[in-house]
Amino acid sequence: MTVNIVPHPLLDRTVQERWESLRSHKRIISRVKLLVEWEQGGGRERANAVTVDVSQSGCMAVVGADLPLHKRVRLIHPGTGRKAEAEVVWRSHEAWDAGFELVKPDATFWGL
Repeated sequence: MTVNIVPHPLLDRTVQERWESLRSHKRIISRVKLLVEWEQGGGRERANAVTVDVSQSGCMAVVGADLPLHKRVRLIHPGTGRKAEAEVVWRSHEAWDAGFELVKPDATFWGL
């Protein structure tokens, strides 16, 4: 699989290179539908999500719930039934975008 990083037209090249060097794995722009599941108040909660991009170690997704930072969740790939434990490692100020880091990184989880 070949991964091409598309330069952002508004970012200076050196800034973009610096961000890319900080990432542990290359990202792939991909739309994967997921369920996000977590424990809250003694019960199990679920929300629909769709990825914006994925990598071996996690993803960025739009989630139909306001998940707090550092919340431990389970990502469920409805197409395959596979599950992966993850942690919310990034939140946008909009409350719908979230970054997830897989507890046990597995590039095959995404089914790409």
